[in-house]
Amino acid sequence: MNPITFSTLACPNWQIETVIAKSSEFGYDGIEWRGGSQGHVQLDMPAAKKALLQQRCSDAGLLSIAVTAYTSFVSPSATERQANVDELRHYAELAAELGANYVRAFLGELPEGTELDSSVYERISDCLNVASAYADSVGVKIAVEPHDDFVHSSAVAPVLNRSGSHHALRVIWDIGNAFAAGEAPSESFELLKDHLAYVQVKDGKGRAPDWRLCPLGQGDVPLNQAFELLLENDYQGAFSVEWEYAWHPELDPPEIALPAALRTVQKLLAAAQPEST
Repeated sequence: MNPITFSTLACPNWQIETVIAKSSEFGYDGIEWRGGSQGHVQLDMPAAKKALLQQRCSDAGLLSIAVTAYTSFVSPSATERQANVDELRHYAELAAELGANYVRAFLGELPEGTELDSSVYERISDCLNVASAYADSVGVKIAVEPHDDFVHSSAVAPVLNRSGSHHALRVIWDIGNAFAAGEAPSESFELLKDHLAYVQVKDGKGRAPDWRLCPLGQGDVPLNQAFELLLENDYQGAFSVEWEYAWHPELDPPEIALPAALRTVQKLLAAAQPEST
């Protein structure tokens, strides 16, 4: 059974206790915790608060799927790249302390005038090889988020391919972001399938630069096709609802959006189940 979780990007104003209580009340299986300066979890969280979060999730039977770190590995400055590696290592420690499986990491936005060439990929790979080896040593994995200049699966695939068989470096398939960037589900899946950590789910209308978020099941994203591809290929991982309320307060609030999104994901999963033979 595929766990269904949601990102706390959906509920920036909820306290941690409320996030856990609402997740359980709505019927979710777990939580994707947002880090960074505005996130629910922080590198400087007191040990007692981290232990309480883990205990409350455990008591509620909830999975902490990931902790998000806002990283970048594309700078020409070795010092700046090393600072991001160090931060990612610290987030790996935080994820381990919270019982999360993954640290969600970004590759970065290319400096103006920089081409996405082999030297950039070499910098990224060097950083992620170090960070993922450390993550592995504390029992978690790095999950790369295709975003910014790496939103296309074809742009992030070389990073994954350079990692070889390193099982501690994985990737997130954000179905909505990939569609907004012009990709068909079959293209994304083919490039990412061997490295999947988990799948993020959102919906919207149009494509970049006219992409507009909307409730799950009411947009243009071919979610049915994506879910069918995943289940036909025996995908066992989680689906995480990413409702971007923190960035788009004009959207429905989490009290409305999250229960509705859960029902939609459950319907998508039921419809995508391969027929028994």
